[in-house]
Amino acid sequence: MLKSERHKYILSKIEAEGKVLVNDLTKELEVTEDTIRKDLQELAKLGLVQRVHGGALRLDNTNLPFEHRIDQHSVSKKMLAKKAASLIDGKKVIYIDSGTTNLFFAENIPNDYSGIVITNSPTIALALCDHEHITINLLPGELDKHSKVLKGSATLKAIEGINIELCILGISSIDIEKGITVPSFEEAAIKKQLLQQSSHKIGIVTKEKIGTTSTFFVDSATSLDTIVTEKGINNAILEPYYNLDLDIHQV
Repeated sequence: MLKSERHKYILSKIEAEGKVLVNDLTKELEVTEDTIRKDLQELAKLGLVQRVHGGALRLDNTNLPFEHRIDQHSVSKKMLAKKAASLIDGKKVIYIDSGTTNLFFAENIPNDYSGIVITNSPTIALALCDHEHITINLLPGELDKHSKVLKGSATLKAIEGINIELCILGISSIDIEKGITVPSFEEAAIKKQLLQQSSHKIGIVTKEKIGTTSTFFVDSATSLDTIVTEKGINNAILEPYYNLDLDIHQV
C-alpha cells in the first residue's frame, strides 16, 4: 500500500472512531510499527491529527465558529437529538447546555411539553420561543460572539443557585479513561457545576467524539447517567461504557 493510501485510511478511521492505535494499524495495514509512527508524525505535522502515546486522536473542532459546527454531522445530530428529547420523562426543570447538537434537542422538545428550560445559549432560547407552555430562563453572563454562548463568573454564580432535574450536557470530547474534557478552562468550570446541580445528566454524543480528549477536565464519564449515541461504533470503544452501568441508547 502506498503512503498516500495509508494516510487516507488512517484519516478515515480516526474520523469514524475518534482515535487510532499503532498496534491496530500495523495489523490492518500489514506494515511495521515504525512505518505507522512515521505516518502519524507526518499527519500531526500537517495539523490533521493529534499525536499521543501509542496512537493519535481526532483533532478537537469545538473551537470552530458556531455557524460552521452546526452543519457538521447534522443528520446524525438531529437523529440523536430526537431520541434524547423522548427521554424527558416528565422532568419540569431542564437545563440545555450550549452546543449545536443541543440546539437540535431543543427543536425536538414536544409542543405540549410544559416546564422550565434554562440555558446559557441565546440561540437555544430563541429556538424555544414558539413553545407556548415553556418558561425560558436565559442565564446572565458575557456573550462569546464566536461560540454564541454566555459565560463568565455571572453565569457560574447563577448555575450555583439552581436545582436542575435534567441536564442536557454539551459534550465535545469523552474518553473512558480521561473522562469529559473541553478546550476551555472557563467552559470546564461551568460544566462541572452543572453536573453537581443536576439530578439526571444526559450526554448526546456523535460517534467521532467518543474516545477523544481535549485540554481541561470536567468530570469522569460516570458523571453522566445516560448517553445517546450512534450505532456502528466499534465495540471495543463502546463496551467499557456499558461496563460502567451507564444507560446507553444507540440510534
